[in-house]
Amino acid sequence: MKLFNSLTNKKEDFTPIQAGSVSIYSCGPTVYDKIHIGNLRAFITADLLQRSLRIVEKLSVRWVMNITDIDDKIIARLERDYPGVEPEAARAKLTTQYQEVFLQDISRVGIKQSDVQIVSAVDSMVAMQQMIENLYRQGIAYISEGSVYFSVERYRATGQVYGQLVNLDYEAEARVTDDQDQKEGVADFALWKAQKPGEPAWQFVLDGNELPGRPGWHIECSAMSVGALGQPFDIHTGGVDLKFPHHENEIAQAGGTLANYFVHNEFLNVNAEKMSKSLNNFFTLDDVADPLAFRLLCLQAHYRSQMDFSDESIQAAHNRLLGLRAAVRKNQYAQESGVTLQLKADANKAFAHNFAEAIRDDLNTPLALAALAEYEKEASMSAGFAEQIAWADQVLGIGLVNEVIPFSSEEQALIAERNAARAQSDFATSDKIRDGLRVRNIDVEDLSGSSLYWRM
Repeated sequence: MKLFNSLTNKKEDFTPIQAGSVSIYSCGPTVYDKIHIGNLRAFITADLLQRSLRIVEKLSVRWVMNITDIDDKIIARLERDYPGVEPEAARAKLTTQYQEVFLQDISRVGIKQSDVQIVSAVDSMVAMQQMIENLYRQGIAYISEGSVYFSVERYRATGQVYGQLVNLDYEAEARVTDDQDQKEGVADFALWKAQKPGEPAWQFVLDGNELPGRPGWHIECSAMSVGALGQPFDIHTGGVDLKFPHHENEIAQAGGTLANYFVHNEFLNVNAEKMSKSLNNFFTLDDVADPLAFRLLCLQAHYRSQMDFSDESIQAAHNRLLGLRAAVRKNQYAQESGVTLQLKADANKAFAHNFAEAIRDDLNTPLALAALAEYEKEASMSAGFAEQIAWADQVLGIGLVNEVIPFSSEEQALIAERNAARAQSDFATSDKIRDGLRVRNIDVEDLSGSSLYWRM
């Protein structure tokens, strides 16, 4: 498989650290509110990656995703929604609520919770403090007014490069914060933030200094990824907006080497603008009638291409999804009813090859879906079609194959009655029964000498 590696800015052959297995870390959500569907694109991309490595490359996959359950956005929401409530109790209540909403959302877009290990920042507090202490002992971190900062200048003085993911003039590009006057350099960033009144806090003793407070955002992911997967691990995923400063800072905190491959997905846009809560142009999954149609919409664009969300695009994806499912069901019911299906072994083989090669080419889902469309056109009523689609859907995850629901005794009686009417050339009765079956969500195709019935 080839993947575009943001570390080298080129497509590379993927070689896992340990033969036969792969480790993946994905930056998860900050659980203070519902996530928007632009965020969901990143998680769908990571799920596509891990499915592809398991199904197409036949690798054992360990996929870890973090939950950020303490950071600035959470603090701000606590101040707004929980005034007067004990800070830690309020934090736990807020984050537990929205973590559950998040888990429900990813399940609705086809991400199996059994495939991903969730780790939380609060549960990783000791690992974060140990990483900060190690950076302090190396002389890269320093204490200022009760907080601990990472010195980019000291880090660069060790010979390390700050700017592996982006071409960076770090002095010009650094994110300036309100606590700049506490820092040695404009590019420095907080590893540990001193407690402010009314905020939840954890005890931290560093070099004899009592530093009650909470971790900075960047150190959370460095500690959680290394703690779960070791260092280095294989693949780190996330949206392109996380390249700088978040992923860049993660790499620096880990000493310059964190993961061998960084895989970044592009933005989801609305009217040519990045979907963002700050722009107030975002949608949540509750705004989407068919969550798996949204997943298909994401797959119709290459993950490294920006994509646009609109009523028209999601409706088109929904219609395409219904059409694919109908083709599979029709094939399944044909098999169940004993209709003779022609074996098109060449078409089956060609589809399996073309689909796999598209996925191996940096997760080229538009090309994979084109191969599926060609296969559907050529072989939807052939032996093996439903089974081939079921294999492909293990990668796509859009629910193309469902259990065949047997016809009830009443439905079987109607079908027998219609078949008898057709045999007697009583087409008026036949058509009337056909229309009644369609009301029951059963469609009909009359073949030469027989009829095929399937549940829509």
